[in-house]
Amino acid sequence: MSAPAHKLAVPAFPIPRARPSRTPAARPPRPSPPQRHRRARRGSPLAFWILVAVVAGVLIIGIASLSALLVQSSFQGDDLRTQLSSLQRQHEVLREQVAAESSPQRIMEWARLRGMQMPERVVILHLPAHDEGPA
Repeated sequence: MSAPAHKLAVPAFPIPRARPSRTPAARPPRPSPPQRHRRARRGSPLAFWILVAVVAGVLIIGIASLSALLVQSSFQGDDLRTQLSSLQRQHEVLREQVAAESSPQRIMEWARLRGMQMPERVVILHLPAHDEGPA
């Protein structure tokens, strides 16, 4: 029930399709050029510059003070290092002096000069162990 292919007529050019009509979209209205408005005065420019000068002055004074404190602490650190090395030398001298004065030869010489003598007879006493607790 279909027609033979040779009987169908094929057009030589394509059939144009119907396109939807294009209408330009409505554009939003253009805003009017901005009008010059006077800026509301918020304060005096002189007050602003005074504030800027005060803040800058405080910052400069703060930085100078911090620098002075750092230099002062550096000098104190140097003084403490000098004092520490002096005390370490004094400690070494005193240790050598204690070692020299506590030597057995020095003690024997000191005792002999004061009339002390070595004992001729040494007696060792053995005491019984005391096991009783406090009464």
